[in-house]
Amino acid sequence: MKVACIQMNVSVCSKNDNLHHALQMAEEAVFREAELLVFPEVFSTGFCYERIEEIAESVPGPTIEALCDFSKEHDCILAGSIIERREKGTINKDDHLPSQYNLGFCIESGKLAGSHRKVQLYGPEKEYFASGDSIAPIRLKKHDLSVGLIICNELRYPEVARKLAVEGADLFVSSAEIPDFYAHPWRIMSISRAIENQLPHVACNRVGQGKRTVYPGGSLIADGWGRVLEEAGNAETFLIGEIDLDQAKDIKQKGSILNDIRTDLY
Repeated sequence: MKVACIQMNVSVCSKNDNLHHALQMAEEAVFREAELLVFPEVFSTGFCYERIEEIAESVPGPTIEALCDFSKEHDCILAGSIIERREKGTINKDDHLPSQYNLGFCIESGKLAGSHRKVQLYGPEKEYFASGDSIAPIRLKKHDLSVGLIICNELRYPEVARKLAVEGADLFVSSAEIPDFYAHPWRIMSISRAIENQLPHVACNRVGQGKRTVYPGGSLIADGWGRVLEEAGNAETFLIGEIDLDQAKDIKQKGSILNDIRTDLY
């Protein structure tokens, strides 16, 4: 299966421009026969804190609908994250949590196959986002796959990836906005999550100058042994790689890591 990281720059709060740019890059990736395309974290808006209530969307909403249209037209899978508005019906008078979620999504052939609300928030995110309360892989029809979706800071917690693996994920997809000072750990952790669970990993990070930091890219595609199949530099690109799904199953079976977990001890 051909996969792609849409390693793009993000203009904060410019939703329409970012979405248009993302889909332009995605067009090039599907022209190269990519079936699974991964966007960076909150790729359509960046962390637009100053206008977050305005730019947050209900799901389904304009961004998800545009992605569904693209996915249907090209019969492909799209993954990433957006800023989701919490529905008023889910908020009670004693609820003092923020009114948004960082929502990971997985769209297959025009339909929202599943979603994941980020459970491990970082820094100022805690002021603007409510935390998700579940971790589970998303089941796809294509190739009979289950995708373990990881959003940025969640990569720092091996428990998140392990929970996804134990519950049946066949590959990991990471959607991230990792800054330059964390570029080295990003690479090591992306490879480590693959090795620890013997699963392929498609890890997509953004590039470009932010308000306070630079985003270095470094998106990569690794197999279940942690071998880097493709890796990007610090420029905008659509990184294309190929995951051998039969080999991925073989790697998963050979190591027996998940079968040998000592649940009586940890």
